[in-house]
Amino acid sequence: FDYIHECEWQTKIEISSLFSLTKRKQFFEQIEDEDKFDLIYFDAFGYRVQPELWSTEIFRKMYKALKSNGILVTYAARGVVKRSLIEVGFRVEKLPGPPGKREMFRATKFEI
Repeated sequence: FDYIHECEWQTKIEISSLFSLTKRKQFFEQIEDEDKFDLIYFDAFGYRVQPELWSTEIFRKMYKALKSNGILVTYAARGVVKRSLIEVGFRVEKLPGPPGKREMFRATKFEI
């Protein structure tokens, strides 16, 4: 846990033989990656606080950045978030949340 938070920015770090991490300090509007990531853990401030981070446009960028069958997870389980995820092509599942959160979403990039 400490290693993840202390590692360098913009450098690929191998956490284990099955997991590597590259911390990036970047605004979502600047993301242009395509088919690059297996997982996006989206834990931005809530929809009520920063609605611009929960837009269909932002989710479209994340959809493009994920590989086929890639997964986006978020604790935001609001209807407006679910509708935006579905609109860009995600298959969305509502799951029980971790302690302190009632529910969360798992959105999978599903391509035929």
